[in-house]
Amino acid sequence: MPFSVAEIRDQARRLKRAVAFERYEIRAGLKERPSFCRIYDEHRLLRASEVLPAIQRELAEASGDERRQLAALFNWVAGQRVEADLAPLEDELRSWEAGTTVSLTERQIPLRRVAGAIMRTDSRGERLAWEASRNRRVEEAAAVRLDVLHRERESIAQLGLGSHVEAWERLLGLDLRGLERFAAEILTHTEEAYRAAFVREVGARIGAEARSAARSDATWLIGMRWLAQPFAINPLISRLRSDLERMGLPLPRGGAVRMDLDRRPLKESRSFCAPLLVPGEVVLVLSPIGGWTDARGLLHELGHTLHFAYTSSSLAWEDRALGDNAVTEGFAKLFESLILDRGWIESATRLGGVELEEYVALAGFLQLYRLRRQAAQFLWEMELASAERPGELADRYAELLSGATGFAHSPVTYLEDVRRGFWVAQQLRGWMLSAIMLDGLHDRFGAHWHRDPAAGQFLQEILSAGQREDAAQLASQLGAEGLTPQPLLKRTDRWL
Repeated sequence: MPFSVAEIRDQARRLKRAVAFERYEIRAGLKERPSFCRIYDEHRLLRASEVLPAIQRELAEASGDERRQLAALFNWVAGQRVEADLAPLEDELRSWEAGTTVSLTERQIPLRRVAGAIMRTDSRGERLAWEASRNRRVEEAAAVRLDVLHRERESIAQLGLGSHVEAWERLLGLDLRGLERFAAEILTHTEEAYRAAFVREVGARIGAEARSAARSDATWLIGMRWLAQPFAINPLISRLRSDLERMGLPLPRGGAVRMDLDRRPLKESRSFCAPLLVPGEVVLVLSPIGGWTDARGLLHELGHTLHFAYTSSSLAWEDRALGDNAVTEGFAKLFESLILDRGWIESATRLGGVELEEYVALAGFLQLYRLRRQAAQFLWEMELASAERPGELADRYAELLSGATGFAHSPVTYLEDVRRGFWVAQQLRGWMLSAIMLDGLHDRFGAHWHRDPAAGQFLQEILSAGQREDAAQLASQLGAEGLTPQPLLKRTDRWL
């Protein structure tokens, strides 16, 4: 039975919206058990053998915008075939996560909330105990996660797009090997300054035990709970709304954008943005813990929210909902950069004097920790992608991540950290794009771009383009010589 591209596109739009709602409800703790199997069964037309050839036939005759949109549609539908194959295992894994708790002495909390508990725990011994207890539970799901990895490889191979890395390069439109060189360059460039900052910042907060610092120590530092009052979430939201109004870039009201700050037992500790309908319905989801992590998460997800909310409704669906996710990551990290903006922090939190200087030093170190961790994670994922026996790479994961960050990572979390489709590659490209954006804003509007109406108008024009251009094209439009790490590396030199 022949399919028209219009039919395929309509089914793809329905599927993407259904998956987006399901992910939002699961991550926000609104439902306990996922139903991805059911969703993919209801959209099985996209798995028919004639679907991808139908898009390819149209693609062969297309040019310009139509060709770009058809390529995005082909890549997304092909990727969803992989997701459909993995849906039974993913439902099993997510159900296990939702129903799993972690115990310490007489206290028991959901697995998803352990990171928040560690952030709130000043006793280092207790933090280490929470981490160890959590890792024991994570290890229980290792076999299922390994099954997911093997099934993904089989599913990707069935697409006939080359090796595992080549297939993902095609589906994502990326040069993963080139990005591998950039990740190594990030680690090399920042090595000396990071080590010095590690001794200074971690030593000051943890003392002599910094020599044996663990991942839970980094989690606790990221919380910065001792600054809970200056970073109280509701005043920060009010401040950001005011800044955006001044820029002429207000958060749309009337249901187009809403914030979910409610506390729920199964809600993820990590903040996220749920683009349920671009641009008509976007949810910014926060799980306030109290401290710096709330502010950083709010700013990051605000960037995503503005991008999805200001995407022009007149764009083709592919340009609104598909495309290069490094673009939306670039906007997220652009607004996140305010967490290191001395003037903005002083005005928003009333920190000053020595307290402000100590904050800026620690925040710069923690941002560099996150960047280096993602660079090392990507290098490890590239090794994982070509490994014949991926189940034997747990120790290699711990070696790379611990070496890059100075915080010991447990081998048992090696598959828990992997997000399908080289998500961490999009994060690194988002870092690079955000540095180019920030340089452009500073050059055009100065250090106070975040409250300049002209900057708001400038940003609104870029935001309205959705993901029509990829990150490299957008970087070139902003005057950069492609998407390279050099502007980002110059920025990291200022962080410390």
